[in-house]
Amino acid sequence: MRRLILVAAFFGALGGSLTTVTAADPQPTHPIQLPSLQAAAKITREANGIPHIRANNQHDLLFLQGYLHAQDRFFEMDYNRHLASGRLSELLGAAALPTDVQLRTFGLRRGAQASLPVVPAAVLAALNAYVDGVNAYVTNHPLPPEYQVLHLTRVEPWTAVDTLTLAKLLFFGLSFDLSDIGNTVALRSYQVAGAAAGFDGTKLFFQDLFRSAPFDPASTVPDASVPQPIQPEGEASKTPSPEADLGATGAASGGAADDAGAALAQRYLDQIRDLPLVNRYLEPSEHSSSNEGAVSGALTTTGFPLVANDPHLSLGTPPIWYPIHLQAGRFDVIGHSFAGLPFVALGHNRRIAWGATVNPVDVTDVFQEQVSPDSHSPSGLSIVHAGQREPIIPIPEAYRLNALDNTSDHLVPAPAGSTPPAVLIVPRRNQGPIISLDLAHGTALSVQYTGFGATKELQGIIGFNEAASLDDFRGAVQFFDTGSFNFAYGDVDGNIAYLTTGEVPIREDLQAGTVNGLPPFFIRNGVLGNEWLPVQHPQPNQALPYEVLPSEEMPHIVNPPAGWFVNSNNDPVGVTLSNNPLGRLRPGGGIYYLSPGYDGFRAGRATALIREKLTHGKLSPTDMEAMQADTVMIDSTIFVPWVERAFTDAQAPGANPSLAAFAADPRVAAAVDRIENWDLRTRTGIAGGYDVGRPVGSPPSDREITDSVATTIYSVWRAQFVRNTVDAPLMALHLPTPPGGLALSALRHLLDTFSASGGVGASGVNFFSVPGVTNAADRRDIVILKSLSDALARLASPDFAAAFSGSTNLDDYRWGKLHRIVFAHPLDGPFSIPPAGGAFPASVPGLPGIATDGGFEVLDRSDSDVRADSANAFMFNAGPSNRSVHIATGDGMTGESALPGGVSGVLGSPFYFNLLPAWLANQYYPLRSREDELDDNTVSVTKFVPAGG
Repeated sequence: MRRLILVAAFFGALGGSLTTVTAADPQPTHPIQLPSLQAAAKITREANGIPHIRANNQHDLLFLQGYLHAQDRFFEMDYNRHLASGRLSELLGAAALPTDVQLRTFGLRRGAQASLPVVPAAVLAALNAYVDGVNAYVTNHPLPPEYQVLHLTRVEPWTAVDTLTLAKLLFFGLSFDLSDIGNTVALRSYQVAGAAAGFDGTKLFFQDLFRSAPFDPASTVPDASVPQPIQPEGEASKTPSPEADLGATGAASGGAADDAGAALAQRYLDQIRDLPLVNRYLEPSEHSSSNEGAVSGALTTTGFPLVANDPHLSLGTPPIWYPIHLQAGRFDVIGHSFAGLPFVALGHNRRIAWGATVNPVDVTDVFQEQVSPDSHSPSGLSIVHAGQREPIIPIPEAYRLNALDNTSDHLVPAPAGSTPPAVLIVPRRNQGPIISLDLAHGTALSVQYTGFGATKELQGIIGFNEAASLDDFRGAVQFFDTGSFNFAYGDVDGNIAYLTTGEVPIREDLQAGTVNGLPPFFIRNGVLGNEWLPVQHPQPNQALPYEVLPSEEMPHIVNPPAGWFVNSNNDPVGVTLSNNPLGRLRPGGGIYYLSPGYDGFRAGRATALIREKLTHGKLSPTDMEAMQADTVMIDSTIFVPWVERAFTDAQAPGANPSLAAFAADPRVAAAVDRIENWDLRTRTGIAGGYDVGRPVGSPPSDREITDSVATTIYSVWRAQFVRNTVDAPLMALHLPTPPGGLALSALRHLLDTFSASGGVGASGVNFFSVPGVTNAADRRDIVILKSLSDALARLASPDFAAAFSGSTNLDDYRWGKLHRIVFAHPLDGPFSIPPAGGAFPASVPGLPGIATDGGFEVLDRSDSDVRADSANAFMFNAGPSNRSVHIATGDGMTGESALPGGVSGVLGSPFYFNLLPAWLANQYYPLRSREDELDDNTVSVTKFVPAGG
C-alpha cells in the first residue's frame, strides 16, 4: 500500500501552511563539527544531486552515509520502519490499523531482533556507525515537511534493530508468498464444480489454467550453456514437447484442504482483500520482477564484460533506491543504496560489478493445523503434530494511532476490540504465526517462512562492497539467507557469472520421492508428513535450522559457453518447461523442487534480442541500454498472427455467416488493418508522452501514432479475449480466475495445441464455446474477432470516456491516454509526482499521471492488469526502480544509471524529481567515481571534522 486514504482535511491547508525546501541546503562556510567523527571527511554533490562521500576510515564513511540518508530521505526511512514494525497507524492513523495487524502478525521486527545477536562484531561496528550518523542529523535539524501534515514534532532515535527491520522488509517483499492460499481455494472450487458439472477440476487447475510451463521457454542456464552459432530466430518461442504434466502424474491426486481449512483460507482472503500491502503477497509474481544480464568481453565492443540490471519494484516518491558513492582508502564503491541500510546494495567497485533479480523459489509454506485446548500452554492452545501437543506461544501486542486532531504528537490507544491482543506463534514453523483461527472447528492456518528467524543478509551486502574477485563474491553470496536472488556478476579480470542465493528448505515428503497430499504450493497438512526436515548437513554460514539445498544444487553458471546470460525472473534451469515443477530428481535422490512457476515473458524477448544482435556483431553498452528500453510485448508476437488469421478466415468464400459478419464490419476491418501494420512497439502517440527516442513535447510522427493506436486496440482486445475464453466458463460457475500472466499462458497453450484439442482443455472445458457453431476453427475465429468487436465497443463506452470522450474514431485511441503512472507518495497530495507541489504537471489534462510507452511484460516493464477495462485501469505503479549498465575496463569498472525520481525526498528540493525526466526517456547519467571525473561536475562540497578539531 503506497497510499492510504486519510482525512480529507489533511490537505485542505497544505497550500498555505506546508513548508518546503526551495533550494539546496546552503553550503557551510566552515567545516561541520560532529562529535562521533574520527577524522576529517567530505561530501561532494554533482549537479544532479548524487553525493560522494570521501573519508579516511570506514567508520566515518558509514557515519556520513547515515547522515546523508537522514538528510535526504528521513521520512521514507521512518515510514518504512513503522510499516515493517506494524506501527504505521502511529503515523497515518486508524486507516493503517488493519495493515499493522498483519505486519505484526508476520513479525519482521521480531526477526530483526533475533538477527541482532548473530551480527559479527565488525558488521555491528559498521551498523552502529551508520545509526549514529542518522541520529546525528535528525537530532540537529528540522523534520521533513510530511510531519507537519501529520501533526508530529518528535521521532524516536534510529536503532540498529530499525536498520535490520528495514532489511527484513526489503527481503520479505521479494520472497514472502501466500499464493498457497489462493491456489488451494481455486483447486478445491474447481474440483467441487467439476464433480457437479462433469469436467475434471484437477486438470482444469494443473493442465489448463494454473500452468507451471512458462509462456516462453527461455531458460537462463540451458540457454547460456550453448555456444555459438546462434539459435535460429523463432526457435525460442516453440512450446516444449512432450509434456509431463503434474496433473497427470498422480502427484496432485490428493484433495485440497478439508472444509474447515478451505473456509479458513477463504476467510483470510476476504480479510486482506482491501489491504494492498498484504494482498500483493497472494500473487507476488504479479508485482515485482527484474531484468539482468552479463556478456563476456569476447562478445562486447569494449573487449571487457558488461553487466546490466534493472530491478523492477514499486515506483513511488521518493524512489526506493538512493544513489551514492562511498570511498575510504581502497574501499571505493558506487551504485544504489537503500535508505535505512549502510553500504551499496547494487553497483560496482573498482574491480567487480553486480546486479540482481528475484529468483522466486518457494520459501513459504502455509499449513492447516489441528488446534486443541491445552491448559499447560501459555496461550491455552496447542497444535497437534504427530499425535503430540506443541504449545502455541502468545506475543502480546498493543497498538497506538495518530489521532490526527490537529494536536501535536497526539497518539492514542487503538479502540477496544479493533486489534487482537496477541500474535500466536507456532515454534515448529520457524517461529511462524497463525494467520487464521477457527476454535469452533479446532483448525488454524500457520505460515512457515525462511525469513522469520535470525538471518545475515547485511553481511552479504558488505561482502559485495568489499569483494575484489569472483571467489570473494561467491563467499558473500552465502550470507543471503532469505528468499533467493539471481546475481549477475562481472569483473575486470574478464569473468562473468550467474549465481543464485538463498536457503531453500527441503520438505520431508519430497525428499522421500513423493508428494504427501498436495504439493508445497498449496496449504499443507500440519499434522503429519509435510515438514521441513531438521538440519543434518549444515551449509556454509547457514542460518535456517532446517535442511536446505546445497549451493552446488542452486542454479548457477560461471563463464558460460555462450558468452552471455540473461535472467528476467524466468526458470533458471528449465525444470518447469514440461509443466511439472516436481518432475526432476536431486542428484542424491528426492524431488528437486524450486518453485511452482516463473515469469515466462521478458526473458524470451531479451534472449531473442541478444541472439539477433550477435548475428550481426558484438554487443555495446548502448545495446544493453536499448534492451532495457525495449517496449515490445512478447505476447503480441504470438497473438497478433491469430487475429490476422481469424480475419483472413472470415473473408474466405463460404465462411461461416457468424464469422463473415465480422469481416463485413468496417470498424473491425479497420482495427485489424491497424494491428497488421503495427511494428509491435508500444508508443504513447501524444506530444506530452514519454517515448524512447522522441523528445517529450514534440509532436509524434505518423508512424508513432499508428503504433500507439494499434497498442490500444490490441491491449483492450487482449482483455476481452481473456474474458471471452478463460474467464467465461469460470464466471458462469462463480469460480476464481487465474492471474493475468497465467491466463495468457493458458491461452497460448490452447492455441498452440488447437489442431489436436479444438480449444477444449484437458479438463473437458471448452474455452472457445460458440452455441450453434460445430467447427472448432470457426469457433476460435469467432471468439477472436468478437473480442475485437467487444474491444471497440468498450473504447467508445462511458468507461473510457475520460480518455476518449466516447469517440468511435480509431485515431483518437492514443495509448498515452491510457498508459500512465503516478509516482505516489504515502501521503499523496502534493507530495506525489504529479503534481510535486505543482512543479510536475500531468501529461494529459483531466487524466492523472504521466504518459509513457510500454505495456504488459515489456523489458522496460510497465504492467497494467491484463484484464484492464477502463480509462484508468491501464495505469501502472511498478517498473525499473533503477537501470544500470556496468562496464569493465582496463582501468577498473565504470557505468551508467537512471533513477525514477531524485536523490532527495524533501518536497521542493531541486533534487526531488530532477532525474525522473531522463528515466522516463530511458536516458542515463554516468556513474562517476574518480576525482578527475568529478572536478567539472561538482556543485557543492561539505567538509566535516571531529568536534573540537
